[in-house]
Amino acid sequence: MITLLREWKYQLTGYSRNIKLFFWFNFVWNLGISMFGLVYNLYVKSLGFGQTTVGSMVGMSALAAAIILIPAGIMNDRFGPKKVISAGLIFTILALTARSLIQVEHGMLIAAFLGGMALAVVSATILPFMANNSTPEQRVHLFSLNMALVMLANVIGIALGGVLCDLFHFGFGLENIHSLQVTLLIGVGIAALGVIPMSLFDKSQQEQQPRREKLNWRLTVKEHKTSLQVIAIFCMLGLLSSIGGGMIVPYLNVYFEDRFEASKSAIGIVVAFGQAATAIAFLIGPMIAKRYGEVRSVVYLQLSSIPFLLLTAFSANFYLSSGGYLFRQALMNAANPFYNSIKMSYVHRSLRGLASSSGEAVFNLGWFIASPLSTGLVSRYGSYFGYAYAFCVTAIIYVLISLLFFYFFGKERYQTID
Repeated sequence: MITLLREWKYQLTGYSRNIKLFFWFNFVWNLGISMFGLVYNLYVKSLGFGQTTVGSMVGMSALAAAIILIPAGIMNDRFGPKKVISAGLIFTILALTARSLIQVEHGMLIAAFLGGMALAVVSATILPFMANNSTPEQRVHLFSLNMALVMLANVIGIALGGVLCDLFHFGFGLENIHSLQVTLLIGVGIAALGVIPMSLFDKSQQEQQPRREKLNWRLTVKEHKTSLQVIAIFCMLGLLSSIGGGMIVPYLNVYFEDRFEASKSAIGIVVAFGQAATAIAFLIGPMIAKRYGEVRSVVYLQLSSIPFLLLTAFSANFYLSSGGYLFRQALMNAANPFYNSIKMSYVHRSLRGLASSSGEAVFNLGWFIASPLSTGLVSRYGSYFGYAYAFCVTAIIYVLISLLFFYFFGKERYQTID
């Protein structure tokens, strides 16, 4: 334990000012967004809309993100992250405010599309920003710590969101819809605080000397063939992962309500514990990578999450299902820092924005593909077998991803860039 603490202390002292400011930005941003994410599906259902409408909202957000992410990544590579984050943050706050107030289905779908697009612009900058402001030796710890902070923000935001909904409804006597709306707006306000640390970022090289020449894709393909091959592989893996995750992840809050009739506070606490378990896994993760290597760690962690995924799928007991969810959440997501570190190591600096945004784009495309499949299964087979079938599809896809990932990167087919 002492060795672990010393290792993290050494890492923290080596991070740049931009990285430390970025931690503050990402923490308050995710605190607000996680509150919004927990409550919004419940808000849609409280308006009288069914599961298919919830799926349509998720699908519209994912489609919008898939459309904008690659252009956003290219803009990040050309103009730098500060300008891109600023624009994305402002439009996200406006879109989420609209989503909190609109109660007409067509308007909700339009707001979901615009909100997904704006959120994607922000997310496209995160990986390249951290990679460009760190050394290769720092990245596994950096990505792990950032994700742990995100999980901590999610723990607080999700728990707070569930408790505030019940407090406003049962404590202050607000109608259910109004209590949900107030909580959504509080989440948006907290996310807006991210503008403060974001405004203090030092300008990057792209912002000090913007590239004004036109992009020459033919030359880029010739000079960075290996990087583009790696980007294509990660896009394929990301699409599979997002289809698997999209079958279950967006609906976990609704799953606990549908199958177990759990209260909003109970849902918030369970999901928050899942985020906390993942945060702990992120902090321990670098030790796993040091022992087994980054590639094997990804494979081992992903495969070990499958039994717990199936436990959640078939359990009719709230506590067993919650336990399966906690362990699956921690093990599966603990692999993400190694996954991202490998991606950034194999891709040239000038293409990291494209690598990040293309991965995010196919991720959202996968959610767009998966959302009608998942909601269709639940609508047809009910709250037990419908979710069970969706979870089983996810388990099969995750096994396939692990095998493919080891095939491509387990035998050092590609050279690292830095």
